[in-house]
Amino acid sequence: MYSIATITTAASATRLTTVERFKEETGITSNNNDGLLAKKIDEATSDIEAHLARTFCRETLTETFWGDSDWAERLVLARAPVVSITSITVDDVAVDASEVRLDAESGLLYRLDASGYPSFWTWCKSAVIVYVAGYLLPGESGRNLPPAVEAGALSLVSSYWQSRGRDPMVKSESVPGVMDVQYWVGSVGEAGELPPDVITKISPFRRVLA
Repeated sequence: MYSIATITTAASATRLTTVERFKEETGITSNNNDGLLAKKIDEATSDIEAHLARTFCRETLTETFWGDSDWAERLVLARAPVVSITSITVDDVAVDASEVRLDAESGLLYRLDASGYPSFWTWCKSAVIVYVAGYLLPGESGRNLPPAVEAGALSLVSSYWQSRGRDPMVKSESVPGVMDVQYWVGSVGEAGELPPDVITKISPFRRVLA
């Protein structure tokens, strides 16, 4: 079975924190570097989402399932948490909401039979789900992004901000002699991972599908 999700209504916000929140956390009062701060937040957001292999912003998506197998015990939606389902069609026939059961937090969608008992998804051509998923992010009204995710973003932005202008390949420097510079070979840090304190904050939000 295969699936592809396309964005039909893009998010109005994508950053996991805001310039204002970062400045509040760090005590920065000048507005001279707001543009650069925004870029660092974009960078941190991208790196965290890549690490977790998920997107947090709220968007409307159309996801199509198809493939060699013509049945499935469940459909795993590409985005979560699911806020609402707009429509479900199987082989171009609409499926009523009473015929499905959704685990909104995990994004798992189950099919029910006419009596409400668990059944299987079956199709000849495809199953198409239109749904809204994701969080409202910092700066949006009603924001509900988990605080730990924003805390991880703030930590990562702080790390990037403090290291700006610094050669990322420098491992250590010493003066006697006069100067001895050692460079990292390959990625900086353990396997190019994010800083440990950031990983600790965001790891619980990796989607684990049993």
